[in-house]
Amino acid sequence: MIYHWELGTGHQISVDNEGAQTVVTILHTSAGQQQRTSNSFTTGIWLVPPEMSMTPTGGTLRVTTPSGESLIQIQGNSINMQSSQGASQSTTSTSSSSTSTGIKPMPPLQMGNMQMNMQPMSMKMGNLELNMDTTASQKRFCTECGTPVKPTDKFCASCGHKLEL
Repeated sequence: MIYHWELGTGHQISVDNEGAQTVVTILHTSAGQQQRTSNSFTTGIWLVPPEMSMTPTGGTLRVTTPSGESLIQIQGNSINMQSSQGASQSTTSTSSSSTSTGIKPMPPLQMGNMQMNMQPMSMKMGNLELNMDTTASQKRFCTECGTPVKPTDKFCASCGHKLEL
């Protein structure tokens, strides 16, 4: 469940627990523009909903997990782990644009007969398909005639060209 707090006009904080990660996002909106700052902290799974103590310039977020309590300080567009028991890793991302970038992975995009996936990257349109996964890069082709060859082949079965290992 995502929790939201308003800090002021156009300034919002969102907090989510994604497995062992606590993700804190600050969204600042002004005329025609959005700025989003996110930090992810390894805190553990929440035992109770997070608590927010507001200050004139931001707030302090208290997260309670089986490992103990974590305090996350929020001031302006800055998010920092103030103290923790069991919290370890933090990652940060900031974006400024007229459209916002989500925290969660992008779901498959489908428009008409076109479908796009990001993990692994692929695109389908009608009977045309493009994949950018690791198995596609492992296929081998004859450098002389372009015929697909097996990784164990020493010579092309189509033209007899000696294949390089």
